[in-house]
Amino acid sequence: MEKTLTELREERLQKLFADCQQQVLGQIIGPFGLSMAMFEDKNGGNVTTLRNFSRDDDAYVATESDKALHAHSKIEYDEDVRSLYEIDTQKKADTAGGKTWEKKRDEKIKQGVDEYTGAAVSSDGKITLKSGEVVNAELDHVVSIGETHRTAKNHLALGKVVADPATGEQVVDTSRIREMVNHDDNLALTNKPANGSKKAHDLKEWAGKERADGTTNAEEFGLDDRLVDEAYSKARAHVESTANNALLKKQATELLQTGGKQAALMGLRQSLGLLLTELVNGLFNEFKVLIKAGVEAGKTLFEEIKERLQRVIASVVKKIPAAASQAIQGGVSGFMSNLITFLINNFLSTAKRFVTIIREGLLGLVKAFKMIMFPPKGMTSSEALQEGLKILTLVIVTSVGFMLQESVATFLKTLPFLIPVADAVSGVLVGIMTGLLSAFLAYQLDNLFERYRYAYDEKLLDAIASDAKLSEKLASDMVSQAEASLASIAKYAESIKSYERIGETLAAAGIASQATAFSLAQAVANAKNQVAETNEMIDYLDDTQSMLDDFFKKR
Repeated sequence: MEKTLTELREERLQKLFADCQQQVLGQIIGPFGLSMAMFEDKNGGNVTTLRNFSRDDDAYVATESDKALHAHSKIEYDEDVRSLYEIDTQKKADTAGGKTWEKKRDEKIKQGVDEYTGAAVSSDGKITLKSGEVVNAELDHVVSIGETHRTAKNHLALGKVVADPATGEQVVDTSRIREMVNHDDNLALTNKPANGSKKAHDLKEWAGKERADGTTNAEEFGLDDRLVDEAYSKARAHVESTANNALLKKQATELLQTGGKQAALMGLRQSLGLLLTELVNGLFNEFKVLIKAGVEAGKTLFEEIKERLQRVIASVVKKIPAAASQAIQGGVSGFMSNLITFLINNFLSTAKRFVTIIREGLLGLVKAFKMIMFPPKGMTSSEALQEGLKILTLVIVTSVGFMLQESVATFLKTLPFLIPVADAVSGVLVGIMTGLLSAFLAYQLDNLFERYRYAYDEKLLDAIASDAKLSEKLASDMVSQAEASLASIAKYAESIKSYERIGETLAAAGIASQATAFSLAQAVANAKNQVAETNEMIDYLDDTQSMLDDFFKKR
């Protein structure tokens, strides 16, 4: 039977009350309950991006080891720092290819050419300048050690934190950076004056820099532009590729590790959240009915509670397949949210609450997209859109709740007696508010869709037609009542006339009664006179009788 508008409104209202309970429980158990217990979100996410590592502070650096590398990268460059990257001893060289600085210089001298000017280098490591001066040949870091140290990417990609064998403390190991900066592709043999002038400058910038006399360094030291370009390009390519490949490997490994962990936790949270929500909701409903209806006749309270608990457990068990499905969806969402957070932090540093929003919101976005684009069997596209928008509304409300939670917690911490539980209480309060608000907005969406849906318009027309029929029947009944009232009024007029005739008759009867009463009074008076006369006659007769008796006695 087709439902009426009133029935639909009542049904939606009842659904609103049920959804309020369901949403509040879901929010408290899920995003504002299990998530807070299971996830420790960090500024910038779980994997340190180069953008976050390049900041002056380490607030957005993900791990303690990366924070140690960050602190090392901020150390002011000096001779002590430079010594960390040199291969002046065999021990240092063993961690950077095995060759010391002197061995590398000797190998370059054997090539017999200045790699910046093209001048010949003698076997004893001497170079004759164009001025005729003979100078020593020296190795130069094309990309300088100073620039290498000041480049944050090198520390994040190639730095390592290891335990000091002697003290057991965590220290930064620069061996991989040392190996990169002292690689043959980053070394060039040149004359001592040129090397002394270049120092830690960028090779191309130094070569083109104008001197006090108006000449450039390239002109002053007789640099060959082609050789300089070749050395610079080779060194830059080596340094960039080494750092980029190492950074890619590091971040990919960490993404897989943290993504897998977050996928497992998110899957567990989703499945546990579903089962716990079903359990708490079932217990709430069963005990509400128990309190309202009481214990069934013939049963003890313990038996009644046991039976209701068994029903709740059975309903939870039935949800296990759905929980498994939720675990898969949560796992995919957890992994993808970790990846998306990493990608976003390559361009924008996100605070931890936004990391939480990305993780929690992505699952809702995936559900909404799936619902809208691939409606379940038996659901129209309009109904799918309606359900999808309700999911999106929940995502938005939950996201706003996460942004407000920190403010609520801060406010609660101003109350001394709430300081120990401020975070937990804020989660519960915000969970209740977001649950109620999302349920109310879902109710409004249902109303909106029903209002503009064709089926609703048809029901509205049917309701209007039904109301018209009822109005027509009411009008007909009112006409009948009016006619009956008019007939009653006519009868009332006839009754009044009858009452008037009866009144006249009663008046005549009253007059006749008065005449009768007068006649009766007259008759009574006459009777009294007659009785008196009769009494007098009797007395006379008695006297006469006495006289006669006396007379006869005398005779």
